[in-house]
Amino acid sequence: MEEAILIDGDVRVIYKDWPIFGPPSERAAQVALASAQQGIYPAVHKQLMTDSRTISDSVLQNIVERAGGDWGRVDAYLKSHERQIMAQLRANGEQALALGLAGTPGYVAGAVLVAGAIDKTDFLRLFALARDSRKRYQTAPLLV
Repeated sequence: MEEAILIDGDVRVIYKDWPIFGPPSERAAQVALASAQQGIYPAVHKQLMTDSRTISDSVLQNIVERAGGDWGRVDAYLKSHERQIMAQLRANGEQALALGLAGTPGYVAGAVLVAGAIDKTDFLRLFALARDSRKRYQTAPLLV
């Protein structure tokens, strides 16, 4: 995805963590959200998606620190903002289900939804399709 975004040059990414694999997945999503206040969310998210180790707090600490973050600050933020983080994860799950997603990953570009992993070429096609759909919608005549 990152390469397609760099090639395209005009894409805004909004991540929506949706932990569907039980408590370890939920803990990883909480840590990812808590890392945002240090500005390292993208790096933490990417490492969480590519790291094959079993999730534990020591693995999460290692990921945060490799991303340039301070684990103590993440842990403190998790404790002081637990309700907000859990509310965000619930809202993300509700949005995913409302879109009809059955699992992760899922991507939305404009009005186009893709369920499942895609490659760089497919991302570029997705971006173009979303722009084309938006242009058609903006220029469509109003029916009264």
